[in-house]
Amino acid sequence: MCQKNDEIRIGFIGCGSIAYKHLEVLKNIDGVKITGVFDPDKGNSERFSKDAGNVRIYSSEEEIIKSGNIDGVVICSPHKYHFPQIKLALENNLHILVEKPAVINSEELSEVKRLLEEKKKVFVVGYQRHYLGTFLGAREEIKNGRIGKIIFVCGYLAQGWIELIKRTKRTWRFDPEISGGGQLMDSGSHFLAMLFFLTDLTPSDVYSFIDYRGMKVDINTSFIVKFKEGAIGNFGILGIDPGFREALLIWGEKGVIKVSSAGEDSYIHINGEKSPSPIRKISPSVKTPAEDFIECIRNNKKPNTDFSVIEKVVRLTEMVYKSVK
Repeated sequence: MCQKNDEIRIGFIGCGSIAYKHLEVLKNIDGVKITGVFDPDKGNSERFSKDAGNVRIYSSEEEIIKSGNIDGVVICSPHKYHFPQIKLALENNLHILVEKPAVINSEELSEVKRLLEEKKKVFVVGYQRHYLGTFLGAREEIKNGRIGKIIFVCGYLAQGWIELIKRTKRTWRFDPEISGGGQLMDSGSHFLAMLFFLTDLTPSDVYSFIDYRGMKVDINTSFIVKFKEGAIGNFGILGIDPGFREALLIWGEKGVIKVSSAGEDSYIHINGEKSPSPIRKISPSVKTPAEDFIECIRNNKKPNTDFSVIEKVVRLTEMVYKSVK
């Protein structure tokens, strides 16, 4: 654990748009210093270095990780590279903030878990919804038994993913060898993390359908899930939509909760009540994954997203893909 007055040195691997979001947060936290950056695109590295205060540019992920010049690393690289970069960082005793998905299969997951248990380092994944007051409030209501034992869940996430990827020139996401999968692996990771953050259910059986829309990766996915705790559910993850929309509904024996990060109404409706009520928001102690990352390093805080959530996201994603074959 770092003392409150200790300087925390952070390096970046990958300098795409999401890296800048983390950078803006970290630059405004006292005692945090950005000390290095690596991106295989030299132009990206140079632009990011300038915005970060003209920090040192490294020639490889191995060089920055082994530099001795950082205490933690923010990994914003394409999905395929997360695992080897996480593994190398943990082997060199670094704290890690990684973008979703943390890893792309259960074999990688098991090795990361083993290393985390051995090294005792901070591991935060960039799931932003877990810092929103409505989601924290909904989780508290479920945890306290307001809706009773969960019996059914359903929901969807839909966005114009294909057009977004083309417009932002991040077409590596269409290559399964680099991305590990399509919309389910990408934005769908946020949805699955939201499901497990709120419910703590454990998937046991899955039946799924995938529409590839002529692409090499999944675009639209529909899947039915049975959970070990007895609940059942059905879900849709779509990569074709005029905008962005999302909702998750959770039915218990005593009522129902609906949550959304896309502007739709969130509510709780208890059996016997005439109408739904707004979910009581809980003010987060930290507001972003990057802020959480530093707080965990500095004050031994536990990340908002428990590793068990990350495990379930990886395992359910894998189950959905295998169910189609």
